[in-house]
This record gives sequence, C-alpha cells and structure tokens, in this order.
Amino acid sequence: MNRTYRIDRFECTMPIEELLDNYFDYSCTHTRCMVCDLYGRTWSCPPLPMDPETFLRGFRTYHLIVDRIDNSTAADVAEAQSWMFTEKTRFDAEMRELEKLAPPGSYGLAAQECEACRVCSRTLGKPCVHPDIMRFGPETIGIVPVRMVPAKFGFDVVWSDGTSIPPYYLLVAGVLEK
Repeated sequence: MNRTYRIDRFECTMPIEELLDNYFDYSCTHTRCMVCDLYGRTWSCPPLPMDPETFLRGFRTYHLIVDRIDNSTAADVAEAQSWMFTEKTRFDAEMRELEKLAPPGSYGLAAQECEACRVCSRTLGKPCVHPDIMRFGPETIGIVPVRMVPAKFGFDVVWSDGTSIPPYYLLVAGVLEK
C-alpha cells in the first residue's frame, strides 16, 4: 500500500564562526566515518582532499536546512526507509540548486554520502565522474548534526534499530555561503 507522509522543513543561518565554535568536531565525525563501509570508497567520504576546518573557514555563513520526514503512517521500517531514500534524491538536488542561487563560490552540502553512481570511481582509483553532482555531507567535513539540530530546532536526531520505525527521519544539509 502506498501511503502518504508529511515533510516539515526547518531552516536557519549562522555565521561560520558559530558553526566552527559549537558544531564542528572533525575528530569525532572522522572516527565514526572510519568504521563505515563507505570509508575511502566514495569521493564524498573521507579521507578528504582538503583540511575540513580550512575548507569551512572559506565561507561566511552556513544556511542549515533540515527536512523531517514523518514516519507515523509507515507500515514498516522498509517503507519508512524508502520514503527517506526517495526524499534524499530530491533534497540533494535541491541543495545543488540552492547553491547556484547563492553567492558565487558557495557550496551546497548533501544529506550524507553521494549516490550519483552505483559504483564510485574512487574504488577504481579514478577521479569523480560527476563532480557537478558529488557534494560532501555535513558529517564528512566535521559538522555534528546531533548537536546542531537539537540546539537550533528543539528535536533530536533519531535512528532506526532496523526493526522499529523511528518517529521521523531527518535529511540534514544546507549551503555554505560565501
């Protein structure tokens, strides 16, 4: 059965210094990335081609955008996850469009890793074949959404244990603006 679901959007803009002072911890995010199966296997995942803090200091503000997908009508975990993956594709494309509308040199983040290719060219030792699509996710460059989302919007980041349906899934990204 194809159910409908609701998406609530939350947005705020903060100076890059606030982001770095309160919501940046590359050591923490990199440690978590290192235990992921995608570590070193996609161009959107560490190890990175640059120093994340230096990268972030090249921007003036961070326009944080969070879409909260309500799972209350999901029949099971698989259905809720399918909604999230469908919305991730839309969300990531929207972040790239917002990047184009921002001042030149701005950078749209993606919700987690890039999914442009079934097999990333990094696994073949080749450059990214879709640099126009590939974007880093917040965690990849040291941003800690589990701190930022509650502080900015008053609700927690939640996950599924694989057997239960969380009340919602979040897509967290935004645009780093020059």
